[in-house]
Amino acid sequence: MIDEQDTYIGQRVREIRARRGISQQVLADRSGISRSVIAKYETGLRPVDSRRTLLALAEALGCTLGDLTGSDDRIDPSTSAFHRAVPTIETALWTRGDVTDTRPPRTLDELSAAVEHASRLRQGGDYAALGPLLPDLLNDAYHLTERGGLAAWDLLATVAYGVSSALRQRGHDALAWTAVQESERAAAHADSLAPIAAAQFLKSQVLAARPGALSAALTVATGVADQLTPDASTRGELETVGMARLQAGFVETLAGGDPQPHLDEAAEMAGRLTGAPSGHSTARNRTFGPANVALWQMSSAVERREPGQALRIAESLNPADLPKGSRHALYFVEVGRAYAMKRDHRATLHSLLRAEHAAPQHVRGLAPVRELVGAMLREARRDLATGELGKLAQRVGVVPA
Repeated sequence: MIDEQDTYIGQRVREIRARRGISQQVLADRSGISRSVIAKYETGLRPVDSRRTLLALAEALGCTLGDLTGSDDRIDPSTSAFHRAVPTIETALWTRGDVTDTRPPRTLDELSAAVEHASRLRQGGDYAALGPLLPDLLNDAYHLTERGGLAAWDLLATVAYGVSSALRQRGHDALAWTAVQESERAAAHADSLAPIAAAQFLKSQVLAARPGALSAALTVATGVADQLTPDASTRGELETVGMARLQAGFVETLAGGDPQPHLDEAAEMAGRLTGAPSGHSTARNRTFGPANVALWQMSSAVERREPGQALRIAESLNPADLPKGSRHALYFVEVGRAYAMKRDHRATLHSLLRAEHAAPQHVRGLAPVRELVGAMLREARRDLATGELGKLAQRVGVVPA
């Protein structure tokens, strides 16, 4: 028997559909997904394993992705420190640093070093350590802009970008949008293309998680990439414009289009990194490079339900070439998703365990991981409390610990 407390996306689809008072056939007509497939989702016989499907279901049901995925880790002890910091982050953004603060102000160099440390924590997926640092980073960056100077505005753009990225990863989309707007505002005062491209990249990411907003997400990412590519020359500019190009390719995939022109352009930009001048902007995306372009190609192939292509790309990519932390983990998540499509559950589990080892907090909060683990449990029909699969299910919140 399957544990009644096992949760999955199809179960939430069924619950929301019932509350809305619509039939499976009406949902099928609205979403463009066949009624038979929806029935398999709702009974747990088939996992919802693509972002495109999730967006279609959410739009048809009139809900958010979070309503379907249940992706809220705010009660998870491992990340609770991040969520406790969110109200203070919100205050810093709303007041633009005009808060009671008795700390001595940091210099530009001191704040730059602190921002670099926070960036490493974010890329490493250590949100519990990152969260408490963010309010002071914001407040200090705002205070530095009061003294004027392009460098201060550049640093505020970088801080707000990092805050927005972290908030988005932890499910605070509305506040992430506020933060990225602040990054965009600061970028307009800076003397570099990099913070402009970074802000637009992140705006596209936030929009791509909103049902009905794929067109806007594609417009934002493609627009900034097309506009800034001819003038991008420093490492920071190539990295951030290149990431916008990758985002355009992925959104094109979600929209059912051809991502390859965008991916090819990103690969060309990655090839230009060697020998590019460092520039003076703090806005960077050090994850960008040939290895990360290949990782996005993998993600696009998985989303198109081409597991063989995804695994061929994976074989050509050494995960050690990816930054440790969340990028390293995502490689193994995508490999796991590809193996799951080929119904190789042993390889799927092995890949997901490696992903969890690389970035535990990040991976345990990913909806695709929970969905795959739950689907494997239901198919295995075993005692959910035993074995590596059962233990992983408890850690990612599929079943109670």
